[in-house]
Amino acid sequence: MHLIHIKTNEPVKTGDVAHTFDGEAVIVTGWRTPHHAGSTGRVYVKFMNDSGWVTEFYPSVINAKWVGRDDG
Repeated sequence: MHLIHIKTNEPVKTGDVAHTFDGEAVIVTGWRTPHHAGSTGRVYVKFMNDSGWVTEFYPSVINAKWVGRDDG
């Protein structure tokens, strides 16, 4: 499975800058693929603001999705 940016269809890579649905800039630090059919997996990010907060999101929060298992 591959994680892609929905708008560009380009692969998500560690170090990519993405934006959350509310416009916050984050750096992608890694991810966890879905572990079963109902799972969405997770994307690990670090906020680029002064807080430097590190957290995980559903891929859709940064406008990304998984491809490759059932959708070719």
